[in-house]
Amino acid sequence: MTRPDAIDARSEPVHRPLPKAGGFARCASALIALVLLAGCREGARTLELSATAEWSGPSPERPATATPTATVLASIAPTPSPTTGATEAVVNATKADVWDDPENEKSYWNLQTQLILGEKVLILERRGEWSRIVAVEQPSHKDPRGYPGWVRTEFLAESRPEAGQFAVVMKARTHLWADAAASPGMLIYLDSRLPVAAVEGQWVRVRLPDGMEGLLPAEDVRLTDDLSQAVPADGIFALAESLIGAPYKWGGTVSDALDCSGMPYRLFHAYGILMSRDADDQALEGEFVDRYSVRKGDLVFAATTSGGEITHEVIYWGNDMVLDADIVRGVIIRPMSEFFADYFWITARRFLQ
Repeated sequence: MTRPDAIDARSEPVHRPLPKAGGFARCASALIALVLLAGCREGARTLELSATAEWSGPSPERPATATPTATVLASIAPTPSPTTGATEAVVNATKADVWDDPENEKSYWNLQTQLILGEKVLILERRGEWSRIVAVEQPSHKDPRGYPGWVRTEFLAESRPEAGQFAVVMKARTHLWADAAASPGMLIYLDSRLPVAAVEGQWVRVRLPDGMEGLLPAEDVRLTDDLSQAVPADGIFALAESLIGAPYKWGGTVSDALDCSGMPYRLFHAYGILMSRDADDQALEGEFVDRYSVRKGDLVFAATTSGGEITHEVIYWGNDMVLDADIVRGVIIRPMSEFFADYFWITARRFLQ
């Protein structure tokens, strides 16, 4: 089957009205097989881990903590490595696609990752309408400074001095309002983080990267003076449930369409938990968990062959269920036994204590 290269995934700058999210066409069996073999993300590596590469039935579940505490793994923070001529910038679009090469902008399979409003990048090179960047908030083995790729320059703005307080969006999506009496404006996605200009009762006035201001509902954000500080993650499971039904998107990290590693990355990052962007990197982070000790919130990594490269990951949901960004059905909760009818266990990692 021909790959869906005609998909145009360009994002819109914040000053343009955003189109409504489109539907998700079901993939044929040949496409499913292709995706499973291609891997959860590019650059998958074979991991030599002390875990049995098979699933052999239900596992006893340890009771989940009522209010789990987020754990920050400082060891995976991007390594400071200034590049001569590099420029700090911030994303000035509600979402922005990152490609391996500008010529592949309309190729579904060449999408590398996605950025959201307020996310920091380092510009390494400008070429016409495009900028070569590293996404410094998305660690990757591909570059010690962050996730590399190309993004349209129009989606970036000059980095401004940081404010004392930030608002982090803690809903799958919310709206930015011009004022309290206006109609809802542009969509703002989970984990977007913007400087706070003022707190006005039920509203938080935020500054956009282009210097304009808008209002976010106070109930949809958390306020923090330190974006690198993890916070109690007691609401993470309800937030994860709100993603159910979102379609699968190769390279997706935005809550309207996600891939299997982009979903946990974005969920955990909203709570200040730093992990790498891709599954093969995430599988080396956090705390190792054997298959009989998994509990709700642990990440489970799998392969299409016993002991093979990681090609997929899910969030263990308890009671032998998993939260899965499935290639066909999108984000769903399904039985672990059903999931492991197609995959082999590689390892599990814990980021919530």
